[in-house]
Amino acid sequence: MSSKNTALLQQISPQKMMLEGVLNQYTVAALRIRYASLIEGADSQFSMDLSGVSRSTSVGLSLLLCYMRKAKKCNKALVFVSIPDALFEMARVSGLDDVLPQGRAS
Repeated sequence: MSSKNTALLQQISPQKMMLEGVLNQYTVAALRIRYASLIEGADSQFSMDLSGVSRSTSVGLSLLLCYMRKAKKCNKALVFVSIPDALFEMARVSGLDDVLPQGRAS
């Protein structure tokens, strides 16, 4: 994924999703829609691997918070794994690092 405005969210299994690409104002709307369709097929507890996120603006952090709210609304537990350092630093500076549910890559 080399385009500056390309991102992809895919379901690897009922227990795992993968997010990759660039998270910015051009990509997040489609990623929100994609997530809304995928969450129905997710297990009650699932992870989202962020190791493929190459870059993110603050809009990407907002996207993760949206994913968390939607999971909670659907009575599902979401854990983020392999959060890129720059994205985690944005969360830390915003005081959201303790809010993001983090797990280990499986």
